[in-house]
Amino acid sequence: MRYEPPSETSLAQPLAVSVASGDSIKSTVILIRWPVVLISASLILFRVSELPIAWLFYGLVVVYVLTNAALYFVEEAMFRKATFNLAVIGLDTLALTASLMLNGQTETNFFLAYFLIIIICCIFENPRMIAVISLLAPIAYAGIYFDLPNEQQPVSYLQLVFLFIVGLFFGHFSQLVRTQTMLKERAEHRSQGKAELLNILSHELKTPLTVIASYTQALKGGALGEINRAQDEALSKVLRQNENLVNIIDVILASASVETGAVALRREAFVLSEFLDEFKQSCDGIVLNSQVSLKWDYPAPLPTVNSDPGKLKIIVQNLINNALKFTDTGEVRVSVRHNPNYQRMVFTVSDTGIGIAPDQLPFVFDKFWQVDATRTRTQSGIGMGLYIVKAFTELLGGTVTVSSSPGRGTVFRVELPTA
Repeated sequence: MRYEPPSETSLAQPLAVSVASGDSIKSTVILIRWPVVLISASLILFRVSELPIAWLFYGLVVVYVLTNAALYFVEEAMFRKATFNLAVIGLDTLALTASLMLNGQTETNFFLAYFLIIIICCIFENPRMIAVISLLAPIAYAGIYFDLPNEQQPVSYLQLVFLFIVGLFFGHFSQLVRTQTMLKERAEHRSQGKAELLNILSHELKTPLTVIASYTQALKGGALGEINRAQDEALSKVLRQNENLVNIIDVILASASVETGAVALRREAFVLSEFLDEFKQSCDGIVLNSQVSLKWDYPAPLPTVNSDPGKLKIIVQNLINNALKFTDTGEVRVSVRHNPNYQRMVFTVSDTGIGIAPDQLPFVFDKFWQVDATRTRTQSGIGMGLYIVKAFTELLGGTVTVSSSPGRGTVFRVELPTA
């Protein structure tokens, strides 16, 4: 077996794994900033000559030290954002450069060494190489520029420590930003791949069901010969189960698109009352229980709104299906109102069904949640409808709430912006 030395990319994997697995970046960043903060403060405080308006600069030193202490109160999620890390790098670079200038004993060649080590440590991807460069850079600088026969000022040795800290600091942050960019690109590629897979599954799963429905309807319509009443009822059952299976596939694909981020908004202007009229017609025949009625309540002149009609239809349809599933007698009412003062449209779907226990209300929008498992065994559904309702409502910039009591029905209220 031939041995292959690890590449620079493979050596950088621990940091990528750390970022991806949720390890604390916050503590690492704060820890590595303390030497930077302290060395910058030392260069300002231990200068030979007195600074004009020294109290102002000393105050800035205190504020700079407090910035690192303040990071303890910043949420971990902020440290995983490239913009936040770039802001921290920018602040520290400014502070480091200002401390050298204010020190008053920094020569031009040291500034050149300072910027050179920043560039080198940002270029190299191998953490070990960065550590070696950070260690060798001050040694090399001392060997070239220190005059051994003459006694060196204490600040000269402070500058050597400065170079070492700068190398480690910028090397670490360049690694962090590079890793975050890499993980973001990987996530985008995975999301794109999942979206393509969803399209393939949608086609491969729905095509056979469409063929089944077409042939069943042809048989039921007598296109291939007369059928008796028993055969007609059997074909009707096949069509209903085929439709149920199509609905389940739609729910699964919709939930998967939410999880992968593949779902996209397609906003357009449409007349809300016309949308409801068409939607109402499409719902004819969905009530299979003769003891339950589906009623609609909305004023005829509803304005033009700007939203995604496809997502809106899925939201209301899932709420209606859920209400019909758990209502044995009474009615399911769909009410729609427009509030021009707040530019909101409000959809309310209420039923006279079995209701939901108070301790179960916080979980109704969870994935795979079902109010009555024994009941859903005899009906279609996998407990994803309300999860999709909440996800699509939030995607449209709205809110959804629920109120219910056992035996007295349930009311879902969806508020969406009209523009």
